[in-house]
Amino acid sequence: MKKLLLLFITSIAFTSQAQDVFLYENCTALTIGNLSTDPTGVTPGQNGWLTAGSTGANPATANSQFQVVNTAGVNGKVIQINGSPTASSSTQGQSRWATQDITNSWINRTSGNDIVEIEFDLYSGDSTTSLSSFRNYILDANGIAVAGFWFVPGPYTYTPTGGTATTVTKALRGWAYYDNAGTPGYYTFKLGGTSTTPDDLILDDNTWYRIGVAYNYNTGEITWKEQNGLFYTGISTGPEAGIDVTGARFQVSSAVGNTVGANVQFDNVSIKAVVAEDLLGVNTNSVVSSDFSIFPNPSKDIINVSNNSIAIKSIVITDLNGRVVNSISALDSSNIQVNISDLSTGVYMMKILSDKGSTTKKIV
Repeated sequence: MKKLLLLFITSIAFTSQAQDVFLYENCTALTIGNLSTDPTGVTPGQNGWLTAGSTGANPATANSQFQVVNTAGVNGKVIQINGSPTASSSTQGQSRWATQDITNSWINRTSGNDIVEIEFDLYSGDSTTSLSSFRNYILDANGIAVAGFWFVPGPYTYTPTGGTATTVTKALRGWAYYDNAGTPGYYTFKLGGTSTTPDDLILDDNTWYRIGVAYNYNTGEITWKEQNGLFYTGISTGPEAGIDVTGARFQVSSAVGNTVGANVQFDNVSIKAVVAEDLLGVNTNSVVSSDFSIFPNPSKDIINVSNNSIAIKSIVITDLNGRVVNSISALDSSNIQVNISDLSTGVYMMKILSDKGSTTKKIV
């Protein structure tokens, strides 16, 4: 029943030389019931999942708050975190989280695979009055949530600087630890609207969404993407470059005044390291191939990649066996020159990732 499993296995077969897969969790092999037997986050549970919660939380963190459940739908078995119905305060947190430790996987990654990506299915859930929020984090060694997502199943009220209070429900935002004009801290980023006028992205009730976030170790760039094109955006500089990642966390937190707990479900978790950002696969959010000019082709030294309006973010060249032979990242231009003079005579595939999606061209 897990449609993504075959897609994932097929992807691995063709791109194993270009990425390091740290985890793929589709819950098929998990047993219905408690995800873990240790709510303190010390002893790994099923498939290495660590479960824990805020110190001094009331009610205390328990195994029953982290469940493998059968949705009886296309997704089948999924992971569910049961949010606390009790309010948090300045002295007592009310958060519960499930974490995958990827410290060793990141340290031992293939040279050049310096972009970590987390992709997963998120269920928006029923209409609710809960003040709980869901967070997905890429963590560093100090426990800082470098990048991820922030989702509120119920109503959330915020007041923009110089604006009036606004309440939204089912809002999904990007999350980053960000240096905002010399004021570093946790910030959320609206994923709807336009680049000049961003707005909150509101999800439909009872709907599965496949989303992904990437952090570039070399540049600090953070990218957010949704599989069906709802958003594909990011920030050019996040907290900073050179942050080693240690974990991927899925968390439900309770806000001040909360009296209703929200249960959040997620599935098909992919954690990997890649040489160039390719969130959610090459066949999603693809730009039209004719939007790009590749010339001269054939060539023995320089190939020009050009278009009229789309900003190119990175270029990856692979041989016909899927091995990466050249890559250029941290680009932000509609016209790029690629030096291929060191490549052997033959046929290669050039993958172009842009701010509008991706396309692949054959070069000779």
